[in-house]
Amino acid sequence: MSAGFFSSDDRTLHASVKRAADHLISAEREFAKTAGTVGSSMVKYAHTEGSRCREIPLRLISGKSAVDPFNHLAGAAPPSFMAFVCFILVLSTCYTLPAIGQTAGQNSPNPSRAMRPMSAGVIGSCGHAPSGSGHGDADYQEVYKSEQSVVCVDRKFWAKEENASAISRFFPYFDAIIVQDKALFPVKTPDAPFAFVITVPSGSGRAGCDLRKVGAGGTFCDTVSGDFFTRIYRDAVSRKSIPGFWGYPFPLHESINLFSGLMSPGWPADWWADHRSPFPNAMDVVLLRSIAAGTNSLDPATKREVASSASLQFRRFADPVNPTGEYDSQVVMFLDLFDRFGGFKGYARAFQYAFGEDRLHWPSVSHVTSFNGDDNHSENLSEYVIAYLHLGFGTDQDLTATFRAAGVGIMDKKIAPYEIDSTRIRAIADAHCSIRAATNAGLNVNKQLRALQAGNFISATARGGSSSSCPAECTFLDNSCVAKFRVEIQ
Repeated sequence: MSAGFFSSDDRTLHASVKRAADHLISAEREFAKTAGTVGSSMVKYAHTEGSRCREIPLRLISGKSAVDPFNHLAGAAPPSFMAFVCFILVLSTCYTLPAIGQTAGQNSPNPSRAMRPMSAGVIGSCGHAPSGSGHGDADYQEVYKSEQSVVCVDRKFWAKEENASAISRFFPYFDAIIVQDKALFPVKTPDAPFAFVITVPSGSGRAGCDLRKVGAGGTFCDTVSGDFFTRIYRDAVSRKSIPGFWGYPFPLHESINLFSGLMSPGWPADWWADHRSPFPNAMDVVLLRSIAAGTNSLDPATKREVASSASLQFRRFADPVNPTGEYDSQVVMFLDLFDRFGGFKGYARAFQYAFGEDRLHWPSVSHVTSFNGDDNHSENLSEYVIAYLHLGFGTDQDLTATFRAAGVGIMDKKIAPYEIDSTRIRAIADAHCSIRAATNAGLNVNKQLRALQAGNFISATARGGSSSSCPAECTFLDNSCVAKFRVEIQ
């Protein structure tokens, strides 16, 4: 790292991150004003196969005046007895627990296709696996199943009515998580529903599970603590209480980790996920917002809770005045890049170029011989990831300083600091462009592609190709297909 990064330039770089945080906070306030809004005189309920009750007016006619059967709770005069009875009859006929899933296109981040009834209740057995208590095995019951997800809960935890009721509210939300994940991550998924495994209270969660009957043999699932869905969380900033708050970001967070791992294991442990988790923490925010704004299978109350959870997750990591001390400049960076460079599409393109086209495998790129599945970090790895983000964002700007300002290479105190180099980042991106252009022109690039996949990008530049074979994420300059962004003088 250059000496200037640790001297007077520090204040300038910090100011750039703070400006990004201020911009995000302003956007967050605007989102909070509009997300999850619902009229006071109308509630939309989930519908069943036999009853298409889409909208039920709460204002019931009694005599000559319209009355709201709940207004008396706020001090208004109570409704007539007959009006209240009519309301209860209509509600009992049309209202169902939100256990109806949605089937949507895998590539749409805002699914809007018609609802489809799914199975819910105790369906069968998911098998036995270690208990969340850490003592012996537990029997996990299958309590929900749709085309997108299956939910398995520790039998003893599900047996309590209040627990079953709390978890049931999340069924359509679980489906929405997987629809969103499939839109963000261009990876082939198993031909099976994603399994959400819920244990007795353990206070923890992880990607993957120990059940073999569901989730493609335990590879397409995550495991979370049951009390995440029942505990009331009090926001340190707004002082508001959110029932079951952790039930929204935690299953989503671990699913993001799992989908990332399906593309490739070994993401940078120091600034992507593992030692710290800025990327999934940032994606929690934007995916929660997207689910709240665009998932038709959620009832209005759940949408409001999801939107509130998005706001709380944002404040935890992107608000510098958060008293919990969780503010993370790298979360701010990922959110800012999301806003500036195409949202979901920018990140999805980066993943497609790295894994769909160049078939990279991060452990091979990193040159870390001690990689054990969890702990992967190196200058080479970080520069590869940053190069492909440049390509996915389609930017002609060198963003190296943005990553430095956010602390890439220095923030994780568990490892020795290192410096990312913009010249090397550009060379990696140039190698991708040259290989794609030559491939599109029908030339053999096996040698160069193998070098790129092995982390030896210096030997990965291919010859040949033309302006017509140069892909959209690149530009044709001086008779070569190269990356769009220029290296800034350091």
